[in-house]
Amino acid sequence: MSKALITDEEYRRFEDIIFKVWRVYEFGENEFTQAEKEHIKKVFEQLNAEHPRECKIIVRHHLKRVYYTTMALEQGVSEGYIRKLAKNGAYYFLQFYDKQ
Repeated sequence: MSKALITDEEYRRFEDIIFKVWRVYEFGENEFTQAEKEHIKKVFEQLNAEHPRECKIIVRHHLKRVYYTTMALEQGVSEGYIRKLAKNGAYYFLQFYDKQ
């Protein structure tokens, strides 16, 4: 299996962003300006349009707290493959996020 496209430092930055998004989603805590919220919404729309499988895995795992194991069983693939798709999704997310 090939390696994920993202480095550990980039993945940590992704996790920091998605944690803030999760806090808005879960608790309604808002650390974003209106412009930042619109930008993140557009990033998710673009990610879903171009990489729908990765987007769904990111949303289910990071926002809805579904384990990779559960998704792997549902899809009939290995957990490692789901993790790789999630990391590649994080890579694509950051690409779109940085394109302001």
